[in-house]
Order: sequence, then C-alpha cells, then structure tokens
Amino acid sequence: MTTRLTIHVLFTLDCESIAIRIAKEGPRTWEQSARAIEGYANRLLRAGYPPTLFLAPQCAVEHTPLLEELAERGAELGLYVNPLQAESGSYRNFPGTLSPEAQRRLIDESAERFADAIGVRPRSFRPCKHSASDDTYRLLYELGFRQGSIAQPGFVLPRIGVDWEHVSHHPRYVDSANRERSGELPLLDVPVTTDPDQRHITNLPYELRIDAGTFEALHQPVIDRAIERMIEDAASFCALCFTSDNRPAYDNDDDKHSRTLEAILDYLEALRERYDLVPTTLAGAHDRFRAARHTLRAAQE
Repeated sequence: MTTRLTIHVLFTLDCESIAIRIAKEGPRTWEQSARAIEGYANRLLRAGYPPTLFLAPQCAVEHTPLLEELAERGAELGLYVNPLQAESGSYRNFPGTLSPEAQRRLIDESAERFADAIGVRPRSFRPCKHSASDDTYRLLYELGFRQGSIAQPGFVLPRIGVDWEHVSHHPRYVDSANRERSGELPLLDVPVTTDPDQRHITNLPYELRIDAGTFEALHQPVIDRAIERMIEDAASFCALCFTSDNRPAYDNDDDKHSRTLEAILDYLEALRERYDLVPTTLAGAHDRFRAARHTLRAAQE
C-alpha cells in the first residue's frame, strides 16, 4: 500500500505599518489594514486553516484588540521587521545589509515593542523582502525566536541583502553561520513556496503570493510544481507556504484577491483526495517537524 504524502499548509500575512515616503509597502490607512487582516483571517479560519500573522511593531500596537481576538481563535502572531519603518528612523536599507550589531538592535527593539502590545515576546519571524545575512539566524535564535519564514528560494537581489539562489525549498533547521545551508541550529525556517524556473518580468520567481496573480496562471502551477519537487527530492517534511499582505480587501467577497484565495482553498480541498493536507501555523509546523525528527532518530537507533 502506497503511503500518502503529508503536506503541511501554511497561510501567512505580512502586516506592514501604514505607508510612508521612504517605505511605500504598507496600506494607506490603519482602517484598510484592519479590514485586510480580519478579512484574510476570517476566510482562512472558516476553512480550517489557522493563519500566521507577521506583525510590524506599529501594527501590533494599532490592532491589539483585533489581534488578541484572532489569536484566541487560532491565529499565530509573529514579528515582521521593515527597517525603513522603524520609529527611530535610523535605518536606510533592509536587514540583510545591516551589521550584526544593527540587526540585533533593530530586531530586539521591534520584539520589545511587540511584547508591550501583545504581552509576550514573539517567537516567529519574517523580515521585509526576505532580506537576511549569514548572521541573521544566529541572532534570531539568541533573541528567543524559534521559527521563521525567511528564505524565498530563487530570489536574488544583493543590493537589499537578498540571496536565496541555492537554499532548500523545504522546511529545515538552519546553519548558524550560512543562511543557505541546513544545519543543527534548532530554528525552523519554512520558506515561502516558489518556482524559480518561472519568473515575473521583474525576474522575481513565481511564488505563492495570493495578490501576485490569478489562480490559474500562478498559484495552481506553482502548487503542482512544488508537490512534484517534494516527491523528486523525497523531502522528509513537506510544506506549502502562502503569503500576502495587509492591503487587499479580503473582507470583500467581490475583491479579486478574495476570489483568488477562495479558488486556492477549493483547489486544496480537491488535493485532499490524493494527499494528507495538514493546516497549521508556523509554530504548529515546528512542533510537527520536531516530532518527526525525534521519530526518525528513534527508528535509526
């Protein structure tokens, strides 16, 4: 009897601070942000997929009651860091370009601001633009983080500290001195799912970003290729990781991105006929990854 492939499914959301002159990535208003976050989380929770929300510190402060309610319903709250939006105003580039000292200061200050709002320090992390250096994983672990969604396979843009040309597509424990190598530092990185063989006109790899294209042209082929790769690589732990941000009107059924998200959920339901899909947050994925490693090691002894 053939064993069915188990695939962990994560839906994440980058929750930026509102846009400013030097950092235009965020929503125009906090009201737009709240509608996007609540709409996204509600759709996923109704479908049985608890989301992981990566929060800029200002976003954690502004939306505290909403976030607390979503956490009670199963959402995970992690930290999102965009140095250009730091309140100190002292950073002019993304995390992977910063010195270890500056990275530590930025991440620690952001985690403290998050904790002031939410009541606990975050343990999950994502940097803006997936920007990271060879020091980032070690610094994160020292600052109390235990999982992240940091790598973006195939994304290379050195001027902002991004180079994921050779990183694994699959969840892994990381190396403390080399961001692209797997290792024994017990910080789990679950990359956003990409297909570097297909690229946008900007040369960015196709990725499971809900607001980046239509389901038929982007998401279905990336999902299908990712599953093929899991089988080809005989991956010991498989995951599909989706992402988006807090700008689309996910509260509106007629919004094109809401329709794309619903199409993705319908397709995942169809995939259940062939695969065991496990909806999970990032921290939940780490719990299962840890248990799988323990089972494997016990079987080898």
